[in-house]
This record gives sequence, C-alpha cells and structure tokens, in this order.
Amino acid sequence: MDDARVYEIGRHRVAIACRDGVGPATPYSLFLAEHIPEMPGSTVVDVGTGSGILAIVARLQGAARVYLLDTYAAAISLAMENARRNGVQDGLVHLPTGGSMIPLPAGEAADLVLCNPAQLPLPEADRADSPFYADSDGRLMIEGVMQETPGRLSPAGCLLMTHNSLTDWPASARLTETHGLEPRVLAQRTLEFRPFIDRAWLDELGGTGRGLYTVCDGRAYETLYVVEARLRGAAGAKQS
Repeated sequence: MDDARVYEIGRHRVAIACRDGVGPATPYSLFLAEHIPEMPGSTVVDVGTGSGILAIVARLQGAARVYLLDTYAAAISLAMENARRNGVQDGLVHLPTGGSMIPLPAGEAADLVLCNPAQLPLPEADRADSPFYADSDGRLMIEGVMQETPGRLSPAGCLLMTHNSLTDWPASARLTETHGLEPRVLAQRTLEFRPFIDRAWLDELGGTGRGLYTVCDGRAYETLYVVEARLRGAAGAKQS
C-alpha cells in the first residue's frame, strides 16, 4: 500500500511518503516550497533535503539539476524514492556530506541554494539525528549555510531559506551582510507554538524581550520568514 501524502503546492500536486524517521512536510518546508520560483535550466542545491519535497518542487519548477544533501542516509534514499514517485528523478544528484556543508563539484555553481534548516533552540538534542536541533540557540545550521553559500552561487544566484523568530532573524540579516549577501524577507506568517518548542528555554535566551516570540491571549507564537539573499550588487540588478 502506498504511504504517500499529496500536497497542493502552487499548480503542482506532490506525493510524498515519509518513514524511517523522516517526518512529513512541516509548515516550514511547505511555506518555503510555495516560494520556489520557476527556474528553467537552473542548478539547485537542497541542503538538508529530508523527504525531498523542496528538491521535487524545484524540478517541477524547471530546474535541470538538483543536488541533494543530508547527513541522514535514510533521508536521501526516501527523497530519491519520492522523486521517482513524482516523475522527476532525472537530474537529482546526491552529494555526500563531508568537510563542507555545500560540497559542489569543482567548477559548478548554484543558481539557487534551498534550505529549510534545523533551527529549534533547545538546551540539548531531542533525539539522535534530530531534524530540529541545531545547538542551544538553534543557529548552527543557519550560520553554516550563510557562511558557505556566497562561494557556491553563480553571479545571479540566490539563497532561499526559512528562518524563524526563535533563532533571531535580525542577527542573521547582519550575518548575511558580513558575508557579502543582501537579504530580504519575501514572506512571513505567524504560527502558534507546537508541543516540542521549549518556551522556558526560549525565555532563558531572552524570550519576548528579544523578539524571539510573541504572546497573545496567553498563547505563544513564533514568526516564520521566507528569506532570499543575493550576492551584493546582484540583488539590486535583479529587482530593477
């Protein structure tokens, strides 16, 4: 029996199966998927591919080649299976992780780096191979991607990623600028806290005082952003 769930993303119907510790598409990944542009003939890198939903949407939007990266081997296997399920397996290439977070082949540049990073602040990992935990402040993967992306982009390429308020978006905006990128928020939405978010730990990190979350009628909310960052100088040319 097929265990796939179908998601409506723009004009596409995407069937995604999840198992072996790889969870279903999250509100984060679905929000990002909605903002993947049409990109005929482009080269894309999907960092932390998980079930493969972002890579699949990128192929459906015209990308010619999508490199898949994930530290969890079962995720790569499942992503490739899901790509076959959606008829876009040609052009998907697994890149092994190693010393670099974005280890593109020599001479290759990305037109788009996609990433829905692990970004949940927790005092310690919730489990082995956690898709959420990225150090106590949640910023480990975010900062790694922002540091490596500029050297992997084509001149007109860009980084497209999710970023939540829990991990201090203003700090990341400043970080992208120090690495030669010009960021902008394409979209944002508010999400009520899910059960696994440790509100007490967020308060240790500064909580509402630092803008990590908001409270309304006794309920806590995070803000989720879709962020685009382009090489300095290329951003203005793209928007003009």
